[in-house]
Amino acid sequence: MWSKLQNLKSVSNLPWLVIGDFNEALWNFEHFSVTPRAEAQLVPFRDTLEICGLVDLGFSGVPFTYDNKRSGSVNVRVRLDRAVATNAWRNLFDFASVDHIPSPCSDHVAIFLKGEPDLGPVGGKGRRYEVSWERDSSLPEVIKQAWAAVGEVQNRAQLRDALTITMRTLGTWSRKFGNVMRELAKSRTQLEELMSMNADREDIRKVSDRMNELLYQEEMLWMQRSRISWLKEGDRNTIFFHSKAVWRARKNKIRQLTDSIGVVHSDFAAMSKLANEYFRGIFSADASPDASPVIDLWETMVTTEDNDRLCAPFSDKEISDAMFQIGPLKAPGPDGFPACFFQRNWSTIKESVIAAGD
Repeated sequence: MWSKLQNLKSVSNLPWLVIGDFNEALWNFEHFSVTPRAEAQLVPFRDTLEICGLVDLGFSGVPFTYDNKRSGSVNVRVRLDRAVATNAWRNLFDFASVDHIPSPCSDHVAIFLKGEPDLGPVGGKGRRYEVSWERDSSLPEVIKQAWAAVGEVQNRAQLRDALTITMRTLGTWSRKFGNVMRELAKSRTQLEELMSMNADREDIRKVSDRMNELLYQEEMLWMQRSRISWLKEGDRNTIFFHSKAVWRARKNKIRQLTDSIGVVHSDFAAMSKLANEYFRGIFSADASPDASPVIDLWETMVTTEDNDRLCAPFSDKEISDAMFQIGPLKAPGPDGFPACFFQRNWSTIKESVIAAGD
């Protein structure tokens, strides 16, 4: 590995970052074991970094990245994973930092490299139905009670109000879960402390089990935001889902808009007003054109019987079929509910939805 790194350095002077498992420590104080590492084993790594001009970016978290998970004198913990970079790279990313993130699923901790935050116009965030709530068996009953408290729904305005009230109820109910990210961070910190203290394996297992559940919830959270429907949850695809969600957010983020006279706006309030006026204009009916001269030239293709069928009220079956043909996580409305909320609670809300559509 060391010769390959040196060869790469010899053919390029571009800013360079190397991150991952080097399978070696730099110094003996990074090796926590009864048996020390041979100094001759460490020197080639240090020499390679010096030749390549690579500097260790440091870290925050536990001082080791590998734990063989054994007890007593045979336990070995060592910092094998790290991020190193040239000064040219560090000048481009002044605020880069590295976190060691413990995981219950591996004998290595995760190496998380953070850069500068993505700043830009941000609007207010509404409530969102989280698929991870469905892990709680009491959710259907909570929704049923919230919907029953709304009363009879006869039109779309009442349906909108019913959804708003239900979302408010779910928001209050879901507080017991806390924020998945924060709870996961707490569990990681707790696991980190237990690992550092060489605590009892049973205590570590309990925290690991809790962390596994939170990791699954995190995976579902990012799957929901990525809108990926062809990959099944539960296979630890969190990184993929997160990457897709971040890509979607960056792709869909509107940073500036140009008005009709060529003025560029980047303020969120100004862009909101401009977008509202634009779509209000293009979707407004123009009463000035007279279409009758053109319509008279068209040959009638739809029979009276066909027209009657097309204009007939939607049946309950047609509405239900249409509902269950929607992708469960596709494009939730402004009320924050994706299609899966309606699909999984159809027996509770079916009559109200159909009544509102009549």
